[in-house]
Amino acid sequence: MPVLITAGLSPEAYRLQRILDIKDVVFADVSTIPKIPNSLSIVLPPHTSSSFVHEMLKSCLDLGITRVYPLNLGEVIELSKARTLFSEYNIFLIIPSEFWIQDNFRQNNLRGDHVSVLEHGLVVAGNTLTDNYALNNETGVFKWATSGPKKEYSLYLA
Repeated sequence: MPVLITAGLSPEAYRLQRILDIKDVVFADVSTIPKIPNSLSIVLPPHTSSSFVHEMLKSCLDLGITRVYPLNLGEVIELSKARTLFSEYNIFLIIPSEFWIQDNFRQNNLRGDHVSVLEHGLVVAGNTLTDNYALNNETGVFKWATSGPKKEYSLYLA
């Protein structure tokens, strides 16, 4: 079953594909993505559009998408409000809880080279976390770096 990665024009989207080691990926962006051999891409409305969630859900259903990896902060926030709707169609949004977003998210220039994909607190792809207390039971794509004795975490965004 294919997965969908947003911010399809960004290098972060293709790095995430490599980390996930998945060949059946649909890339999405608000602009047309140049044709890449053996890949599929779609255009979605911007996350500020009233039809964003509806179009995302429709595209997922039409293409048989089972997992969505949004790499734009606005998309993460909008999709977090529609988590239940997507789960009713067995589409898993790889985003942190609304609590984590509100409590922990900060725009920072974290220069972490480490990327970890977590589902319910377990690393499913990317770098293994030695201490993931800050991400206990979270789902999402996170980048992290060690600064001094502690780790800093941030969402992996384009």
